[in-house]
Amino acid sequence: MRLDANSSKKAFAKRADRGPLRNLLNMMFFDVHTQLGRTVNLSITILIVVSVLVSMTGTMPDLEQIWVERVHQFEMIVTFVFAMEFVLRCYAARSARAYIFSFYGIVDMLAILPMLLIGDPNVAIRMLRILRLLKLVRYLRALRLFISSMRDTMEMLAMVLGSIGLGAILAGNLIYTIEPETFKSAFDGAWWGIVTMTTVGYGDVVPHTLAGRAVAVCLMVVGICMFAAVTGVVSIKIARAVHHGVKCQSCEKSMAPEFHYCPHCGYKQIDENEEEINPEGNRKQ
Repeated sequence: MRLDANSSKKAFAKRADRGPLRNLLNMMFFDVHTQLGRTVNLSITILIVVSVLVSMTGTMPDLEQIWVERVHQFEMIVTFVFAMEFVLRCYAARSARAYIFSFYGIVDMLAILPMLLIGDPNVAIRMLRILRLLKLVRYLRALRLFISSMRDTMEMLAMVLGSIGLGAILAGNLIYTIEPETFKSAFDGAWWGIVTMTTVGYGDVVPHTLAGRAVAVCLMVVGICMFAAVTGVVSIKIARAVHHGVKCQSCEKSMAPEFHYCPHCGYKQIDENEEEINPEGNRKQ
């Protein structure tokens, strides 16, 4: 819906009060649909990948000590860069508090805290290697769509996980009752039940009796049906997220809902209430 002139003027006035530096930083870090924003975000993406690969190199057993030390030095430099990125994002965000407590803000903060809080650099680097990969979610649209779809299906996922847990406990006790000589405890049976329902089938322990194999078949069928249902629901959610669009407030052409600038006319999208725009500069859905 097109905004009236007064609302537009108020929104522009609020942006003007932020100052040119904060507006520039907001464009650099939060608007990936401008050349500057794309360049900055691509550079950060490359740095994340390189830092993870370098830290993985440090795990090689035959690596000389001098290279291990250089890996640690490189990690300190990268941590400083990401710390500066986090500070600048807090400064550039429309609401620093909202950004810090958002999913991306928490991930950005976790990506630097281990090196600052943990005394052992080896432990810190191992944690950073995992946490920094989460930062890629911000820059890969496919991952954002997947996470958004998973968030919309949390109720069903909780139901499936609960069913798996209940089924594993039931199957564990049942298979232990049927074949106590094969399964040492009900916990071993529950582990086997989870492996069977997910159709992983490690093969470390298998039922030998007809009744035990019947239980295994039932678990396999139930597991396939549950995961097929979840896959279908998530696929539908992803398809809706991909094809759903909004209209530009100026030219009224269709565009992706996360776009801050119209790709057709370049008009900067303005919300009636500035606080309704999320801390990363994108419109809430």
